[in-house]
Amino acid sequence: MMQSKFLVRLSALLFTALFLCPPASTVTAADKPPLRAGDVSPIVALRDLNGAVVRFPANYRGKVVILHFWKGGCSSCREELPGMESLYTKYRGQGLAILAVNIGQRRDIVERLVRSFGVSYTFLLDIDKEMAKRYDVVALPTTYLIDRSGVIRYRFLGSANLDLLRKRVLSML
Repeated sequence: MMQSKFLVRLSALLFTALFLCPPASTVTAADKPPLRAGDVSPIVALRDLNGAVVRFPANYRGKVVILHFWKGGCSSCREELPGMESLYTKYRGQGLAILAVNIGQRRDIVERLVRSFGVSYTFLLDIDKEMAKRYDVVALPTTYLIDRSGVIRYRFLGSANLDLLRKRVLSML
Protein backbone atom coordinates (compact mmCIF):
# COMPACT_ATOMS: atom_id res chain seq x y z
CA MET A 1 0.00 0.00 0.00
CA MET A 2 2.78 2.38 0.98
CA GLN A 3 4.72 1.48 -2.14
CA SER A 4 1.72 2.25 -4.36
CA LYS A 5 1.25 5.72 -2.75
CA PHE A 6 4.94 6.38 -3.34
CA LEU A 7 4.65 5.40 -7.02
CA VAL A 8 1.56 7.60 -7.50
CA ARG A 9 3.34 10.60 -5.97
CA LEU A 10 6.50 9.96 -7.97
CA SER A 11 4.48 9.65 -11.19
CA ALA A 12 2.64 12.89 -10.44
CA LEU A 13 5.92 14.68 -9.74
CA LEU A 14 7.55 13.44 -12.94
CA PHE A 15 4.46 14.29 -14.99
CA THR A 16 4.43 17.83 -13.58
CA ALA A 17 8.15 18.31 -14.17
CA LEU A 18 7.80 17.13 -17.74
CA PHE A 19 5.28 19.84 -18.59
CA LEU A 20 6.56 22.70 -16.46
CA CYS A 21 10.26 22.57 -17.27
CA PRO A 22 11.31 23.81 -20.69
CA PRO A 23 13.42 21.52 -22.84
CA ALA A 24 17.17 22.01 -22.66
CA SER A 25 17.29 23.32 -26.23
CA THR A 26 15.09 26.37 -25.55
CA VAL A 27 16.81 29.55 -26.77
CA THR A 28 16.48 32.58 -24.53
CA ALA A 29 16.99 36.21 -25.54
CA ALA A 30 20.43 36.14 -23.94
CA ASP A 31 21.39 33.10 -26.05
CA LYS A 32 20.26 34.41 -29.43
CA PRO A 33 23.00 35.26 -31.89
CA PRO A 34 23.66 38.98 -32.44
CA LEU A 35 22.16 40.72 -35.45
CA ARG A 36 24.36 40.84 -38.50
CA ALA A 37 24.28 41.85 -42.15
CA GLY A 38 21.58 39.92 -44.00
CA ASP A 39 19.25 39.61 -41.00
CA VAL A 40 15.75 41.04 -41.22
CA SER A 41 15.25 44.03 -38.93
CA PRO A 42 13.41 43.17 -35.71
CA ILE A 43 9.91 44.62 -35.53
CA VAL A 44 9.45 47.37 -32.93
CA ALA A 45 7.09 50.22 -32.14
CA LEU A 46 8.27 53.38 -30.38
CA ARG A 47 6.95 56.90 -29.91
CA ASP A 48 8.49 59.87 -31.65
CA LEU A 49 8.88 63.31 -30.07
CA ASN A 50 5.31 64.22 -31.10
CA GLY A 51 3.92 61.17 -29.30
CA ALA A 52 3.03 59.30 -32.51
CA VAL A 53 3.70 55.57 -32.66
CA VAL A 54 6.34 54.66 -35.24
CA ARG A 55 6.43 51.04 -36.33
CA PHE A 56 9.76 49.91 -37.66
CA PRO A 57 10.47 48.59 -40.22
CA ALA A 58 6.81 48.58 -41.41
CA ASN A 59 6.49 52.38 -41.70
CA TYR A 60 9.75 52.58 -43.65
CA ARG A 61 9.43 49.90 -46.34
CA GLY A 62 10.80 51.22 -49.61
CA LYS A 63 13.30 53.52 -47.88
CA VAL A 64 16.96 53.15 -47.03
CA VAL A 65 17.16 53.72 -43.28
CA ILE A 66 19.99 54.84 -41.04
CA LEU A 67 19.03 53.59 -37.58
CA HIS A 68 21.19 55.51 -35.11
CA PHE A 69 21.21 54.60 -31.39
CA TRP A 70 22.42 57.43 -29.17
CA LYS A 71 22.20 59.12 -25.78
CA GLY A 72 22.70 62.75 -24.76
CA GLY A 73 25.57 61.96 -22.39
CA CYS A 74 27.58 60.35 -25.20
CA SER A 75 29.83 62.98 -26.81
CA SER A 76 30.49 60.83 -29.91
CA CYS A 77 26.75 60.40 -30.35
CA ARG A 78 26.11 64.14 -30.19
CA GLU A 79 28.96 64.84 -32.62
CA GLU A 80 27.38 62.56 -35.24
CA LEU A 81 23.95 64.21 -35.23
CA PRO A 82 24.87 67.22 -37.44
CA GLY A 83 26.66 64.96 -39.95
CA MET A 84 23.58 62.76 -40.13
CA GLU A 85 21.53 65.90 -40.81
CA SER A 86 23.65 66.75 -43.85
CA LEU A 87 23.14 63.22 -45.22
CA TYR A 88 19.41 63.44 -44.58
CA THR A 89 19.04 66.86 -46.20
CA LYS A 90 20.96 65.77 -49.28
CA TYR A 91 19.41 62.32 -49.84
CA ARG A 92 15.92 62.24 -48.30
CA GLY A 93 14.42 63.02 -51.71
CA GLN A 94 16.01 59.83 -53.03
CA GLY A 95 14.52 57.64 -50.30
CA LEU A 96 16.81 58.04 -47.28
CA ALA A 97 15.25 58.10 -43.81
CA ILE A 98 17.07 58.53 -40.52
CA LEU A 99 15.72 57.30 -37.20
CA ALA A 100 17.71 58.49 -34.21
CA VAL A 101 16.77 56.25 -31.30
CA ASN A 102 17.47 57.85 -27.94
CA ILE A 103 18.11 55.28 -25.26
CA GLY A 104 16.71 55.77 -21.79
CA GLN A 105 16.22 59.54 -21.62
CA ARG A 106 13.09 61.56 -20.93
CA ARG A 107 11.27 63.28 -23.76
CA ASP A 108 11.94 66.83 -22.50
CA ILE A 109 15.69 66.20 -22.37
CA VAL A 110 15.73 64.73 -25.89
CA GLU A 111 13.62 67.62 -27.25
CA ARG A 112 16.05 70.16 -25.80
CA LEU A 113 19.03 68.35 -27.36
CA VAL A 114 17.34 68.05 -30.75
CA ARG A 115 16.50 71.78 -30.76
CA SER A 116 20.09 72.67 -29.88
CA PHE A 117 21.39 70.74 -32.89
CA GLY A 118 18.74 71.94 -35.34
CA VAL A 119 18.23 68.50 -36.88
CA SER A 120 15.09 67.59 -38.81
CA TYR A 121 15.00 63.81 -39.08
CA THR A 122 12.91 61.53 -36.86
CA PHE A 123 13.81 60.95 -33.22
CA LEU A 124 12.39 58.00 -31.30
CA LEU A 125 12.25 57.44 -27.54
CA ASP A 126 13.44 54.06 -26.29
CA ILE A 127 12.87 54.84 -22.62
CA ASP A 128 12.73 51.20 -21.47
CA LYS A 129 15.65 50.25 -23.79
CA GLU A 130 13.58 47.52 -25.44
CA MET A 131 14.58 48.45 -29.00
CA ALA A 132 18.23 48.69 -27.97
CA LYS A 133 17.99 45.13 -26.62
CA ARG A 134 16.31 43.86 -29.80
CA TYR A 135 19.07 45.43 -31.89
CA ASP A 136 21.92 44.19 -29.68
CA VAL A 137 23.18 47.66 -28.79
CA VAL A 138 26.20 47.13 -26.54
CA ALA A 139 28.02 50.42 -27.16
CA LEU A 140 27.04 53.95 -28.11
CA PRO A 141 26.74 55.14 -30.70
CA THR A 142 25.59 52.14 -32.72
CA THR A 143 24.34 52.67 -36.26
CA TYR A 144 22.60 50.27 -38.62
CA LEU A 145 22.11 50.76 -42.34
CA ILE A 146 18.96 49.00 -43.50
CA ASP A 147 17.86 48.47 -47.09
CA ARG A 148 14.49 49.20 -48.71
CA SER A 149 13.21 45.72 -47.81
CA GLY A 150 14.02 46.03 -44.10
CA VAL A 151 17.18 43.91 -44.24
CA ILE A 152 20.24 44.95 -42.23
CA ARG A 153 23.17 45.62 -44.56
CA TYR A 154 25.76 47.24 -42.27
CA ARG A 155 26.36 47.81 -38.56
CA PHE A 156 28.73 50.44 -37.18
CA LEU A 157 29.80 50.09 -33.54
CA GLY A 158 31.07 53.32 -32.03
CA SER A 159 31.46 56.43 -34.13
CA ALA A 160 30.47 55.85 -37.73
CA ASN A 161 32.80 57.14 -40.44
CA LEU A 162 30.38 59.53 -42.18
CA ASP A 163 32.21 59.32 -45.53
CA LEU A 164 31.96 55.53 -45.49
CA LEU A 165 28.33 55.73 -44.34
CA ARG A 166 27.54 58.15 -47.20
CA LYS A 167 29.17 55.80 -49.75
CA ARG A 168 27.18 52.86 -48.46
CA VAL A 169 23.96 54.88 -48.46
CA LEU A 170 24.60 55.93 -52.07
CA SER A 171 25.17 52.32 -53.11
CA MET A 172 21.71 51.45 -51.76
CA LEU A 173 19.67 54.41 -53.04
